[in-house]
Amino acid sequence: MKTFSQVQKLNEMKYGQPLYDEKDLMKNRLITAAGNDVRVLNDIIACLTDAQMEKCYDKLIKEYSLTGKVGEAIPNK
Repeated sequence: MKTFSQVQKLNEMKYGQPLYDEKDLMKNRLITAAGNDVRVLNDIIACLTDAQMEKCYDKLIKEYSLTGKVGEAIPNK
């Protein structure tokens, strides 16, 4: 009997789907789990260390900037 991962790889090769690395698969699973539920997002954040959380925050600030009271972008200082 084949395991799920073996069947998944065979199907990906047979149907020409891209083979994703483990990081992409985990990222997609976390996105799917979170959906629009803030509780799940809070649980994911709780799993991060302080250093990981700071790195993630810095990355998001560079990407999206800060937002003001009415949603306008505030330049990062």
